Amino acid sequence: MVHHTFLHVGDILGTHGLKGVLSIYSHTRPASAVAGYSCWRVGESAEHATVYEVIRCWQHGKRMLAELDGLDDCASAGLLKGLKIWIPASEVESDEDEYLWEELIGCEVGVAGSGQVLGTVIALEEYGAQDNLVVKTAAEAAEQGEWLIPFTEQIITDVDLEQRLIRVELPEGMETCFTPRF
Repeated sequence: MVHHTFLHVGDILGTHGLKGVLSIYSHTRPASAVAGYSCWRVGESAEHATVYEVIRCWQHGKRMLAELDGLDDCASAGLLKGLKIWIPASEVESDEDEYLWEELIGCEVGVAGSGQVLGTVIALEEYGAQDNLVVKTAAEAAEQGEWLIPFTEQIITDVDLEQRLIRVELPEGMETCFTPRF
């Protein structure tokens, strides 16, 4: 059996209106990029998902709305509430300087030029217009905790997915981005 990697690109929040239109929270950047895929796998996991053809998908305020083939009323669409939207990773095109969130999780984060290791990326969080890496300190770190590092060009100097390493340049005052955990 061929193992495909699937990416979690959105969540179904519920229905919109009466015609079975779904309200979607998109994890893609920009959010409207989720509309670029013609088939979605919808389910708790990619393995147990149902494939739907996307008839249309459009932006509505901060959310995306989508009409999927076979869902034409509120009741059938409502059954998908809370499920995740998956697409095959092979369908995602990322430019040289773009990364898929899933690829960054588990990468080690080190300070450029110093060899200091901050820890490992455990999550990505979005605050307003900016994405942040959540980095958990290494088990042997003197002070345990989490760093919240803005994913911006000024701070992230290099991402090497083959080495699973992200290098960062920490400006003065960046200690404020560290939260100790006991």
